Amino acid sequence: MRRTLVFVAGLAICVVACSHYSTSGGLIFGIRTVAIPTAENDTPEIDIAQRLSDRATDTFMEDGRLRVVDEESSDALLLLTLLHLEDEPFTFTAQEVTEQYRFRLFVAATLERISDESALLELEQISGWGIYDAAQPDDAENGRDQAVDAAMDMLIEEIVDRMTASW
Repeated sequence: MRRTLVFVAGLAICVVACSHYSTSGGLIFGIRTVAIPTAENDTPEIDIAQRLSDRATDTFMEDGRLRVVDEESSDALLLLTLLHLEDEPFTFTAQEVTEQYRFRLFVAATLERISDESALLELEQISGWGIYDAAQPDDAENGRDQAVDAAMDMLIEEIVDRMTASW
């Protein structure tokens, strides 16, 4: 009898202690779903906006706190704008020849509620970066494409962190 009473008391404590977490339902800013349309592109590189949108969608799906759906079904839109990008010398040889470049990508992001078009989160300019070897082709292991992906991942991680900080 005493064991049963201790077990029931322990179970009651666990239920009460965890009830806040189980009732939140994963709401972030009062939303459960988000759509991520193709980013606007103010840069000269054509395919970079689609790459950013695809990587953002994949990251949010992996995170799982918000469900990624189409625009008609979503509670909110994540609007991304590529503002500009830079390839700048990063490291040099003793003869002052560039060995590595740093690729930097600058993005603006707005999380907008669909129902009233209110901005839930506005990031006017955030940046991400990656390093690539000057001697490697763009699609090589240490090439520019890898640096672009690293910059995008850094940006998207920042966006996810800021969106879910209150969760």
